[in-house]
Order: sequence, then structure tokens, then C-alpha cells
Amino acid sequence: MKKKNTVFFKMILLMMITICWWKSVVISNASEKIGTVTLSIEKFTIGQGYLIEPTQVVLHEGDTCANLVKDILKKNNYEIEASTTSNGWYLSGIKNADNGTTKIPDVIKNMDTQVNGEDIIYPPDDTAKNVAYPDLSEFSYHRNAGWMYSVNGEFPNVGMAAWIPKDGDVIRVQFTVYGLGADLGSQYKDGGVRALNIANKEKLTKKVAQFNEQKGKWLNIYSASDRYNYAMEVLEKLDSKQWKVDDALEQLEQIMNKNNLTIAQIEEINKVKQKINAIGTVDLSKESQIAEARKSYNALTSEQKELISADTLKVLTDAEKKIVSLKAEKKTQDEAKKKAEEAAKKKVQQEALKKKYTPSKTSIKSIKKLKKNQAKLTWKKVKNATGYEVYQSMKKNSGYKKVKTITKNKTVTYKAGKLKKKKTYYFKIRTYRKAGGTTYYGNYSNVKKMKVK
Repeated sequence: MKKKNTVFFKMILLMMITICWWKSVVISNASEKIGTVTLSIEKFTIGQGYLIEPTQVVLHEGDTCANLVKDILKKNNYEIEASTTSNGWYLSGIKNADNGTTKIPDVIKNMDTQVNGEDIIYPPDDTAKNVAYPDLSEFSYHRNAGWMYSVNGEFPNVGMAAWIPKDGDVIRVQFTVYGLGADLGSQYKDGGVRALNIANKEKLTKKVAQFNEQKGKWLNIYSASDRYNYAMEVLEKLDSKQWKVDDALEQLEQIMNKNNLTIAQIEEINKVKQKINAIGTVDLSKESQIAEARKSYNALTSEQKELISADTLKVLTDAEKKIVSLKAEKKTQDEAKKKAEEAAKKKVQQEALKKKYTPSKTSIKSIKKLKKNQAKLTWKKVKNATGYEVYQSMKKNSGYKKVKTITKNKTVTYKAGKLKKKKTYYFKIRTYRKAGGTTYYGNYSNVKKMKVK
């Protein structure tokens, strides 16, 4: 009897060991990692952005979309409402998912109405209310509202529990508010509303998830924050254009492809950008500062330079152009100032020379009538004059013309001939002096007249 009990005990022990081994094999297989997927929970159709931003999720053998979604919601402290339909497991609601800042995008407000027999269904507008607030569930804001999911940009026609994800998949759980997914770009056969043309955001969603995986690392790179925020803005705008999505992806990739840069190299990039941004208002006092910023930029490698944004580089190039312009302007001003100073100096010199060499004023002593309608003028000799100019007019205060230039200082008379009878003539004399190639003139003399009889 005792021997039988021993054998029985050994058999039980062997069975328990076998069961434990089998369970460990099953658990091991179930928990075996087979890849990674990108997962996000989105509320773009009500203007609330992400409930859960794009996240890299480990994919295990046997995982379904349903359990991945349930796990990430639970991890972020959200409770769910779910049901089973003919298509399988259905996410009917998420508790406390509505933040109360709803704004229906204009592109949804302007969608076509849905005609269902005599029933006309209009798209929601700013008066729409969430009957389940603060939960976000089916029928929130509209009778067509509810949660849908897409995999790699396609909306499966089976429930989440029936879809087995593959490594690299992008799974987006999205809230539809109108057209049974038409506002998400999905054309449901019974939706009755033409689907919107929504940009393909899968690659950018995946790239943002990868960024979020090591955000601290990427943000060490100057300007990465701006590019990441730009990518999020583009993603969260329901009707972003495809070129904008592609542009945001390219900008983010430029940052993330530079993961071979050292911390020291990243710090050099930051220092260069700081030097450029510190330039401020450009004047000539900033010339050396701008030159230093250029020198630091030129010292960067081509990879580092790619991480200096075009806008930042434009600040530097514009500053350099401004310096060139200011220097040219200063040169023009300096030349004009120099010319003005030289002109002023020359004027002073000329005034000094004029004062020194201008002859004294002479005076007409007499005017006498001679035969044959002639007149003889006599004036006072001026010692510092080279000669004299004789002017004649038939009016006292105007119309004078030079009639004679006398080149000898000692000659102080002049005979005026061919005078007309019964006419009155007026005369005046001006002294002149030549010095250094310049002629200096004295003031006019007194006026003398003579009437011809």
C-alpha cells in the first residue's frame, strides 16, 4: 500500500511539472516580441488634437488591435466602453476623453448634407453638443459620431479584435463626427456623404512616434522643438495639405537623421544660432559681431549646417548685406563731407586771396566832350590794379556793356567815339587785377554822364 502511494505521488508530481512547463512555454510564446507598431488616439474632427500622441508600442505574438488599444488607454488612465457587433469588438466610448474645447473644423461644417429617405442629416456646427460629456462616445456631437480605426491609412471592415497587426504598422484610432468616417476620408458604403480628401499622414505619424520615443535626445538639437511643434500642428489640422505633411516630415527627418552628431557638435550648432539671433538691430558697431557669427557658421560641418534653419541663416545673410550697405553709405557720406570740407577750405582760401588781391575802387574825375561826337573820360589811378574796364550805357541804372579793357595801370583815360547826337550816355569804370591765373575785380566807380548835342 505504501509503495502504491509513492508511485501515485510521483505521477502527480510529474503531471504538475509538465503543466507548469507547458504554461511557461505558452506564456513565453505569448509574450515574445515580434516588432513595433505606431499607435495614436485622435480627436481632430472636433478640433481637440490628440487624446494620446503617436506612440511606439511593442508588438507581441497574438496581439490584436483591440488589446493594443485597450492597453495604451489603460496605461494613460482612460476607462473604455466597448461592445460587440456583427463586425466584432467595437470601441463605443472613452471616459473623460472630451476636454470641452470643441471646435468643429470648417471643412466638416461645409460637407454635403446626407439624405436618408425623407430624413436630411446636416453636418455639425458650433452649436453641436456632446450628449455624453465629458465622455467621448458614439453619438457625441452628432448621430453619425463614433470611434473608428485605420491601419496604414486604410479603414478595415472588421472589428479591432479581428485585426492582427504586423511589425511597422501605423494604427490610428480616430473619432468621426459626421458621415460615418467620411470626415476622416473613409467612404462608407452606406454613409451617403462624399468623403473628404484627407492627406496621408501615416509616415509623419510614425516619425513623430519615433521622435517621442527619444524626445530628450532629439531636443538637444537646436530648432528640433520648432520642427516637432510644426509637425504636430500639421498632423492635428484635419485638412492639412499633402505638401505641408511632406514638408513637416522632411524637416523632422533632417533632425532625426543627424543622430551621429556628438553632444559637442550639437552644442556648437546651438552656439552659432545664439550668435546669429543675438545680432539684433544692425549698425556699423555690429560689424565684428556679425563677422564672428559668420566665422562660427563656416566652421560647422555640412551636417551641422543643415540643422541651422533657412530663417536663421537669412538673419545672418541679411545682416551682412546691411553692413555692406551701411559701409557704402558711410563712404558716400565721408566723401561728401570731405568734399564739403575741401570746398569750404577752398572758399576760405579764395576769400583770403580775393581780399588780398582785389584792387581798390577807382573814381571818374571828369568827362569832356571832344570833336566828332567823342568824349574823354579821366579817372583816378589805382596802384594795386592791373588795368581797368570801361562800361557804357544809355540808361543810368542798367544796360551797361563793356566797351574797353585797358591793360596798363598807368593809363587812366579813354576816348569814347561814335556817340549819337541828342543822346545821353552814362559811363563807369571797374578796376581789375590778375594774380595766380585768376582775375580779381574791384567795385564799380561812380557814374558820369554826358549828353551829346
